[in-house]
Amino acid sequence: MLKKTKAAKKWFIATAVLSSMLLLLSACGGAGSAGGSSNAAAPGQSKPAGSAAPKDLPKINVAYMPDMHGSTPIVLGEEKGYFKEAGIQVNAVKFLSGPPELQAMASGDIDIAYIGPGATFLAAQGKGTIVAIDSLNTGDMVFATQKSGIKDWKDLKGKTVGVPKGTSGEMILNLGLEKGGLKPSDVNILNMDVAGAVSAFVSGKVDAVAIWAPYTAEIEKQVGADKIVKLGDNKTFFPDYVFPQSWVASPKFLKEKPELVQKFVQAWTKANDYRIKHIDEAVQLTSKFTQVPEDSLKIQVGTTQWLDNGEQANKFSDGTVNKWFESLEKLFVQNGSLQSVVPADKFVNKDVFQKAVKQ
Repeated sequence: MLKKTKAAKKWFIATAVLSSMLLLLSACGGAGSAGGSSNAAAPGQSKPAGSAAPKDLPKINVAYMPDMHGSTPIVLGEEKGYFKEAGIQVNAVKFLSGPPELQAMASGDIDIAYIGPGATFLAAQGKGTIVAIDSLNTGDMVFATQKSGIKDWKDLKGKTVGVPKGTSGEMILNLGLEKGGLKPSDVNILNMDVAGAVSAFVSGKVDAVAIWAPYTAEIEKQVGADKIVKLGDNKTFFPDYVFPQSWVASPKFLKEKPELVQKFVQAWTKANDYRIKHIDEAVQLTSKFTQVPEDSLKIQVGTTQWLDNGEQANKFSDGTVNKWFESLEKLFVQNGSLQSVVPADKFVNKDVFQKAVKQ
């Protein structure tokens, strides 16, 4: 029989807790920030509770992620009747990351999708047209263990860092390395899924980790905040880099059925403002739909900068939104996801949102 060490016990506890949280692999992106390419779940169709839409209404296949960014507008759109009012019905299909959504979009199975910052490069490649900004992510963080001796970005040289590659967590790590005068090749970067990265940090198998909320809160709970060195998060790089989470339409669907995209965004704007004004109710409804614990969703709320419709319309108009995405593209060029920066107006459609707000 194997003797359980203290580290092994911590690993077991962290893994057990994480198993109940894996629905939040979006990432911010993904999200997480999980707009990255790893940990994609096989899509399954489900629909929020609410009054059923008439069967003769046109149907839109929408990819969602089980969190406050990628689910809540769908839940509220159904619960509050916004989709029905707009004259559409939504078939909600669950995903856990952006790339599989865009693949499904390319095959014609998905018409509109939510993506985190990490999948923005796919829109820049012409695989999706951004029609709304869901929110700005501030929950990606890089943690180092106290025993590693890491106190600043430059101290990561030669150290081992766990990160789910292709996510906004990796983007924050790369920005931090640049800030510390390092290159990714100066660090031993291990590509891990979310659960593996958190467990490796808790058990001391890596010196640092690049991850996002609510997993950062779980790390602090298991390890102890006093034993963690926080090197930085999204806000460390504001305003040069902002991390928008978006709703994208299939370019083909937008071209062939622009009226349906317009109706979806019209309903989405109502859900967006309702979410901001009634966040506690939004958390409860989203938890019921996604089966993600309310406490986990509340953590995500705390690491999100929400944009009401008026503020978003202004940022579309004055070019701020385009600047956000073109700055992110520079990061994608650096990591090889893009060959060059594409003008944002090639993959961002501001007219759809602005028309929806005016209506």
